[in-house]
Formats: sequence, structure tokens, C-alpha cells
Amino acid sequence: MNVLIVEDEPRIADFLAKGLGRHGFDVERAYTGSEAIESASAGPIDLVVLDLGLPDIDGLEVLRAMRERGSEVPVIVLTARTEESDRAEALRLGAVEFFTKPLPFPDLLRSVRASLAS
Repeated sequence: MNVLIVEDEPRIADFLAKGLGRHGFDVERAYTGSEAIESASAGPIDLVVLDLGLPDIDGLEVLRAMRERGSEVPVIVLTARTEESDRAEALRLGAVEFFTKPLPFPDLLRSVRASLAS
């Protein structure tokens, strides 16, 4: 299964990529919203782990752009934002989960597996 991690903090992106890789997932990374939209459109992506605080395009805009292009790929939002309005908007746009950082890796792994199984 191919997972796209969209995270502008290299340390966090590396941690997620290594953890998911150890559990058998093929991982791609995008560090900006523009890269995320391009990657999600270009290749076979089975799931996206999306940060909202990206340097060029807000993560909610990335999610909106993916949905407008017809992507139905499950998206798990993993962000430092704690505003209920961000959570509500992400879920309205079709995110399957909304987590705030820090999140224990086993919780993320469970969500990734559950999202891919449904």
C-alpha cells in the first residue's frame, strides 16, 4: 500500500515514514501543498497523512483540491491545530480522521490500517 505523507517538518516526516515503512507500507513524502497535490494526482496513492500547516498552501486547501479533482483517497489529518473549526472543515471535506500532534504512533498506525481496510 502506498502512503503519501504531507509534512513540512523533515524530522516528523522521517519518523512517520520510517514507522510506516517498518510495517510494510511504501511511503512517499511531500513537504509542501503543491507537491502534495501533484503527488496525489500523479501516482497510485492509497492513503494520505496530511498536515494542515504547510509553507505554501494550507492543508485544508490541499484536501479541497484533491476532492475537486475527484480523488477519493482516504486522508488522515495530523496537525498541531486544535481549533474545532479546522476539524469540522477537514471532516466536511472528506478526511476520515483528524488527529492533533503529538499522537502516539500506534494510534496513527491503527487509523491507517482501519482506513485502508474500509
